[in-house]
Amino acid sequence: MALGEIGRRNETARLRAVLAQSRRDRGPVVAVIRGEPGAGKSALLDAFGTAASAAGFRVAVVRGTGAEDRPYAAAHRLLAQLRAADEAGAEGPHGTPSGEDLGRPAAAVPAERGVPLALCVDDMARVDSWSLRWLLELSRTVPTAPLAIVLTVRICGAGAEAVTGPANGTPDEPGAALLAAAEPVDLPGLDTNDLPESAAERCRVRLDTGTAAVCGELTGGNPALLRALLAPHTGTAPTADALRTTAASGAVAGADRWLAPLSAPALALARAVAVLGGGAEVVECAELARLTVEEALGAVDQLVGACLLANRTPLAFRHPLLEAMVLGRIAAGSRAALHLRAAALLRDRQAATTTVAHHLVAAGLVGQEWAMRCLWRAARQLEQEGRPQDAARCLRAALREPLRPHEKSAVRRELAELDAFVDPERAVRLLDAARCESHDPGVVLEYALALAAVLAECGRAEDAVTVLDDAAARLGRTSGDGSWQLRLRLHKAFTCRRGPLWLAQAADPPGHLTRRTPQRGQVGRELAALRAVQEADAGADRGAAVRYARQGLPRGAGRGSAALLWHTCGVLVAAGEVAEAWTHCGRGRQVAGARPGRWDHVKVELLRAAVLRARGDLHAADATLTPLADRLLASAATGHPAAVTGVAVLAEVRALKGLTDSARSLLAESGLDRDPLPWRRDSAPALAARAAVHASDGPARALDDLLAAGRLLEEAGVRNPALLPWRSRAARLLAARGERKEAAELAAAELDDARRWGTPEAIGTAWHAVALAETGERRIDLLTDAAALLARSPDRLHRAVVQADLGAGLAGLGRGEAARAELLSAFRLARACGAEPLARHVQDVWRSLRGTGRGTLELSGMPMPMPAPTPAPVPAPRAAPTPMAAPGPASDGEQPSVPPAPTVHAAPQPAAHSARQSDSPLLDRLTPQERKILHLAKDGHSNRDIAGRLFVAVRTVEFHLSGAYRKLGITGRRQLAQVFSGG
Repeated sequence: MALGEIGRRNETARLRAVLAQSRRDRGPVVAVIRGEPGAGKSALLDAFGTAASAAGFRVAVVRGTGAEDRPYAAAHRLLAQLRAADEAGAEGPHGTPSGEDLGRPAAAVPAERGVPLALCVDDMARVDSWSLRWLLELSRTVPTAPLAIVLTVRICGAGAEAVTGPANGTPDEPGAALLAAAEPVDLPGLDTNDLPESAAERCRVRLDTGTAAVCGELTGGNPALLRALLAPHTGTAPTADALRTTAASGAVAGADRWLAPLSAPALALARAVAVLGGGAEVVECAELARLTVEEALGAVDQLVGACLLANRTPLAFRHPLLEAMVLGRIAAGSRAALHLRAAALLRDRQAATTTVAHHLVAAGLVGQEWAMRCLWRAARQLEQEGRPQDAARCLRAALREPLRPHEKSAVRRELAELDAFVDPERAVRLLDAARCESHDPGVVLEYALALAAVLAECGRAEDAVTVLDDAAARLGRTSGDGSWQLRLRLHKAFTCRRGPLWLAQAADPPGHLTRRTPQRGQVGRELAALRAVQEADAGADRGAAVRYARQGLPRGAGRGSAALLWHTCGVLVAAGEVAEAWTHCGRGRQVAGARPGRWDHVKVELLRAAVLRARGDLHAADATLTPLADRLLASAATGHPAAVTGVAVLAEVRALKGLTDSARSLLAESGLDRDPLPWRRDSAPALAARAAVHASDGPARALDDLLAAGRLLEEAGVRNPALLPWRSRAARLLAARGERKEAAELAAAELDDARRWGTPEAIGTAWHAVALAETGERRIDLLTDAAALLARSPDRLHRAVVQADLGAGLAGLGRGEAARAELLSAFRLARACGAEPLARHVQDVWRSLRGTGRGTLELSGMPMPMPAPTPAPVPAPRAAPTPMAAPGPASDGEQPSVPPAPTVHAAPQPAAHSARQSDSPLLDRLTPQERKILHLAKDGHSNRDIAGRLFVAVRTVEFHLSGAYRKLGITGRRQLAQVFSGG
């Protein structure tokens, strides 16, 4: 393929059609190749000439001479070439036509036995008007042989938006008439798919799909601009970053071709547009270029005619590389001065803060307070927009400005928090240097806390502890309440929890801190949060843990709020206060550091996912963490504690959804499938996630991981099964292998700890494991108890698991109708949670029951009508264990959030109702939601507590209760006992 034909298949085909048409019609056919400078018009014209010659045409080619004072200069050269072919061997200008011949164009053109002719005129804007008039007359005559005339013209745009250069004159000139009569062949930029071939042929540069897209973005596919961009990379395969760096430098060849013909006002305006960037208004550009508006408008027309600017307003360059060329021709000092003037101009015009800040960053040191304030505000706005790198550039520019010590400290800490997300080592260097050079105690404290947080997040808890100890030694004893020292010791305690177990065991005894007099403000909340997590670890006093967690919740959106939220809401979730934790998670998105591009944002989103997982909402938990997956994987591989926990949660969620391959990939990419994992607390959820992934295909490995997680937690002093029920999960695996004795021992140990903690989730989970270690009626009784407890918890998924096991157990004992009810409820819950493997398991059990009982019932997400079953003998319900809960303080007459366990299996699902004949037939009139709310109301829950447990508004609860009362013919809660007893 000829060089001019690369990427021009359609245009080449149209020019070949011109040759075919001239042969067919034996008349003149005119075409014009139109395109911007560098589009490849001349190369395509040469390709046309070659094709015409190969097709038997006699070809004459003339380039624009620019000799306007010589009439018929181009026509003489065309005719000379044609006659030279007739008179081979003739010397000099033999046979040059006379002026009389040129007056009769058809007679002047030599014709030999009908040989077709092809006249090629390149750059008709530089052809004399007499020759254009001669070509126009020739196109209007009937020659004796086929004739094709093809011209090229520089033009910006196409169709109605086309703009030609001023050299073509007015529409009355012959050039305009010739263009109007010609068939246009427009040359757009090369398609991205054609750029690799063009780069290889023109520049000996190898491009892949990604770098070809970058080239297309920068050059618009213009072949000349493509050569200029790739010239420094000849013989290589440049990366996308290398290409962008070349373009940003402006040091590309060929700039003179575009800029040299410009007048001084046009060049000044081009520089103003390049400095202001795309979307600049004419008035702003004129003021920056120091031109009047009238002068600027004339310069705009010239730049559009030169194909530098697009033919539209606001002003913008046709291609980014053209803008880079203009910027590259401005000296560094002049460019900084222009950016500074642009910043002041845009500030006075109330432009966007980020736009003004862009020019301040480019200008360098400004030395004015307004510049620092603007850069700081822009950095925060860019963070909100998800552009942390641009925000970091603004903060670095702000540090160049004269700042007060506390302002410099605040800017440095914000910059370090941004760098900690993308370049932790740079953040560590910045904070460490700032900490060492500071002398103000308050500044030293803030730098130490920020540096310790970054080091802990990088998995370097030992270094973080060293920094905190060093800061404590530098500060010494302080006057007043000693809050600085207490803050350092509190942060050291939290840091030790995130480090290796030996560090946590070597830390200061926690009791010494937690016995301190309660503090107010941030220190008091941090102390309460530490007490809350310690109570949660011990698992002995749920009420105290909830109380301390509520005291430690952040107030407002100040610095450190995300860390407090992380600790306190984690305790609330473990304590069963899931609705309250969810409320605080929603507020957490407004804390100061919870912006995209910061770890505080990741922690808040991870906390939301943990709450959703506790509710059994796998789809929502997956959707919350998936946008953060790449960052979590990269950071987990380096040991970032929060990232390790995030990957563990996401892997477990996907395993429960049935996406086992995806879960395995997450563990492999993050390095969490390696053995052994670091012996620290965050490895426990990673081991549990591995167990969930391998539970189906590698139960032995899953059991080993769970036992390893248990050993780790026991060494860390964690007894609370609500944090990680490793014993019950291991017991279920052992029971499935037939090792019931070992399973019973683990389950009984967890049940004892669960009773101490007292939440329905923890006790119900333990009872489930105890039940699986039993057989026969004993298993059914225990599963019924577990289902009754889990019916009062927000964990719908575990409730579905228990009901599936209960349904399978009932089926094994021949109780088909009762089994159907439990299986249908389990299936609906599994589908609602997104647990497809569990739903498929329930379907398999269901298929084994299709031949029993009263007909068949297809499982679906919606309840299906079924005939009333004949009452099946059900053993008398067994009293469930009473949880030893110590609920938090109630207000407004509300009942405690964890009431005593009921003596019947009062699951709110309608399917479960069909297996319990003690309920009144009146309940059949209620909707599933009304029945669910009525069961909770009967158990003594307040409307607000019901709303929190079901994640609905209080008004919704009131609406359903009033509807249920009306259907049942009762007036209030006092009559519910009669309804449920059948009285």
